[in-house]
Amino acid sequence: MSSCSLTTGKAAQLCSVKPDTVLKWIKKGRLPAIRTAGGHYRVEERDVLKALTQGHVNDEPREERPALCGRPVRCWEYMNQSPGTECQDCIVYKVHATWCFRLVQQMRGTGHAARFCGTSCQECPYYRRVHQLPTNVLVITRDEGLIRDLAAKESHQVAFRFARRGYDASAIVEVFRPAYVIFDQVVLDSLGINLLEALASDPRTKGVRILVAVRKGGIGFRVRSCSVYATVQEPFQADEIVALINRTPIEALVSESAEK
Repeated sequence: MSSCSLTTGKAAQLCSVKPDTVLKWIKKGRLPAIRTAGGHYRVEERDVLKALTQGHVNDEPREERPALCGRPVRCWEYMNQSPGTECQDCIVYKVHATWCFRLVQQMRGTGHAARFCGTSCQECPYYRRVHQLPTNVLVITRDEGLIRDLAAKESHQVAFRFARRGYDASAIVEVFRPAYVIFDQVVLDSLGINLLEALASDPRTKGVRILVAVRKGGIGFRVRSCSVYATVQEPFQADEIVALINRTPIEALVSESAEK
């Protein structure tokens, strides 16, 4: 198993606790550490993960865990849109690991529930946000002007794909795992709610956020489906979608070197 040396601050980030909590673990002998010539502690990543999975350091008071509001969300919150209702038996949830993919890579066979892992980590919407890769957005519309406008505004933050029919949408999600699906109200009116519900329940789109683009002036529009995350008003722009994506705070990795 590969490992790397961490500062107490980085170890705290990995465990979703305060740096002072890591210092307490070290001083109580729960977490092995060495001291540098300057008097700072260094811990091995493998020792942190081992202590977490064996429960040696996981009994700090709950108030030392950061609250959901005002801090970056974890994978079970991002993918499930609620705190862990499907993930309570998963080791990532139990230890409140900052980045699920790092814990799983280091500690194989430790009880990772993989509730939302229908594909590789690299295709996961949460993984893509953490690594500052474009968020995949599928837009289901027949508005050619909208398609041209959005396609021209792709960036390092967002990547668009477009479907005009239900068959197109199904084919696209096979190779392009969307984090968001936007239904044009016109398409939704013509195809009905069944396509929306089918995408929401598709194993390939677990954790997807579904939006409905409402016609201008359609204030009273309602979709009778709990699968709809939000509505946006037509005509919408790419930067509006980016702003909506960024409402969910994610703690990004600064460099890929941390994963190697």
